[in-house]
Amino acid sequence: MSSIGKNIKKIRSVKKLNQSQFAELFNISRASVGSYEEGRAEPKIDKILEIAKYFSIDLNLLLQKELTVNEISGFKLSDEKMLKGTGNNLIHKDKIKRIAFVNSDNKKDFINHLINKTPWTGKTIELPPSINETTEIAFVHNDNAMNKNNEGISMQDVVFAELIEIDKIFNDYTYIIITKDSIHLRKLKIEDRLIVLTAVDANFQPIVVDIADVVAVYKINAVIKKTINHFIN
Repeated sequence: MSSIGKNIKKIRSVKKLNQSQFAELFNISRASVGSYEEGRAEPKIDKILEIAKYFSIDLNLLLQKELTVNEISGFKLSDEKMLKGTGNNLIHKDKIKRIAFVNSDNKKDFINHLINKTPWTGKTIELPPSINETTEIAFVHNDNAMNKNNEGISMQDVVFAELIEIDKIFNDYTYIIITKDSIHLRKLKIEDRLIVLTAVDANFQPIVVDIADVVAVYKINAVIKKTINHFIN
C-alpha cells in the first residue's frame, strides 16, 4: 500500500477539514475517505490527480512519501497568477489543462470521436504538472501483454500520451495504436502496408493491422502504476 491514506488524513488536519467536507470536495463518500485513511482501500487514479491538483501538492510527493506540514502548506506562489479556492486553497489558474480520460467503458466513444473528428465530450482529467504539456490523453491499459516478471506496463496502469503522425514512429518502440475497432498498447513494427503489434509477454500473440485501418497513434510520455507507488516519466 502507498502513503496516500496517511497523506489524505494529514491534508485534512492541516486544512481543517473533516471527512465529510473532504469527501464533498472530490465527490466521494465519507466512508470512502475513512477507508483510504485506514489503509483498507485506495482512491482511483483520477481522484488522486484531483487531490494533488486541488491542494497544489506534487504528485510524486503525494504518492511516494508521508507529507510534512510544510509540504502541504508551506509553498510560495505568485498572487497575481492564482485563483482563491475553497478553504483558502490556492489553485494554479494558468496551468490547468484537461485531457481525455479513456478506459474500457468509453473507448468506443473515443474511437468514434477520432474518426468523426468531433470535439471530445467524454470524461476528462486534469493533466498533472509533472507531465509534458503536449500530452493529450490518459489511457487506462486493459491487459498485461506489456508486463513480464512484474516489469513494464500492467493492467490498470494509466498511460499518458500525445498524438503523433504515423510517419514519425520508430519500429520496435511501444505506442498506443487506435484502429477502427479497438485500442492497443504494443511494440510496433511496420512491414510494407501492415503494422505488426507485439507483446512483451510471449503468451500474447502478435496482432497484425492494415495501416489503412489505423485511426491514430499516440506516443507515451508517462505512466502512473496501478499500485500508485511509483511514477514513470
